[in-house]
Amino acid sequence: MHILIMRYLLFLPLMMGTLHQPSGKLKAATANNGTLNHRSDLNKTKTNKFGISIILYRLPKAEKLEDIKDLEIQIAKTADTRVNLYKITGDLATIFLNTTDPFTNSKTIAYRMLYGNRAGKSVSVGDVGGFLATSEIKEITQWIKKNKIETFEGFSKVYDNLSNEVKKELEEMGTEDKAGLFDGYVRPLVVLYFTALENDNSVVFIGR
Repeated sequence: MHILIMRYLLFLPLMMGTLHQPSGKLKAATANNGTLNHRSDLNKTKTNKFGISIILYRLPKAEKLEDIKDLEIQIAKTADTRVNLYKITGDLATIFLNTTDPFTNSKTIAYRMLYGNRAGKSVSVGDVGGFLATSEIKEITQWIKKNKIETFEGFSKVYDNLSNEVKKELEEMGTEDKAGLFDGYVRPLVVLYFTALENDNSVVFIGR
């Protein structure tokens, strides 16, 4: 298996002001509550217990994180529409990129949808590890539509067409079934991005 302790070591600095992490089998349906809620062969131990929770917040229109005035206040304003991916982000990256090592190319749309572009800033609710400018949101929603993951049927097709290697990896990672993933994480994520598109928002990614 490829989701290893070394990845945690690579992502640890994200807790100091950057982001990007592995998995864990956690239910989000309750906590998301209907609201918008890198690999190594060093060790074969699962890293679920080491994972960093990643939370997405919609922020005002901006092309750079530095353009957001009163960042803490803006985050607090949209706290009820945040999407908490908990420690499942690595699982989703594995699925959307259909690879056991989704962390090698941070420029892919699927990667940026889950982690943003690397950023580094500490706030009271955690560490800002990623940011997406308002101009990038449309590209994310186009990718969602193209891959039809806004519906359970579309997400199911993506999931069912995964390679055997990826399916085995997800099983070893203890990933939830596709219904749990869609209801708890994918659907809230889709809603957040289409709402961000409609409202000219940027998106910030906070790890804790």
